[in-house]
Formats: sequence, structure tokens, C-alpha cells
Amino acid sequence: MPSIVLNLTNAPVEPEGGGPDSSGPLFQGNGDIDYICGNCGFVIVSGFSANQHVIVDTAKCPACGATNEFPPELRA
Repeated sequence: MPSIVLNLTNAPVEPEGGGPDSSGPLFQGNGDIDYICGNCGFVIVSGFSANQHVIVDTAKCPACGATNEFPPELRA
């Protein structure tokens, strides 16, 4: 699966843990592209295809708390 690193809009103020926690991705699709946190590498969007989109511009990483910006082509 190809992985795309998301751009950070806000890094976490202080570390919130030692890496990805046990929760899964915020969004899951049926393709082969993963979008990962630009700070810690946690998979925020898993398995999207080119025709799938998210309805938000940014998402807070559940593992580290960094705010990641989705690229325009991923936004609905």
C-alpha cells in the first residue's frame, strides 16, 4: 500500500504518549492508499481509493494529538 504523509497544521504541545495507541484509523476505505500523521506516523486514513473523500479539512491524530491537514484532492 502506498502511504502519504499528511502536512501538520499544529504539532502537539506536549507528548501524549509513546506512539500510536490501539485505536484504529479515523477513516477506512476500500482502496490501497494510506494517509499517515505527519508527526508520529499513525494511520489516520486507511485504504482509500482515488474516488473516496473525507468531509473535513483537518483531523487530530488520536495517537499524538497533532492536527493534520488533508490534501485538497482528498476533501469532498
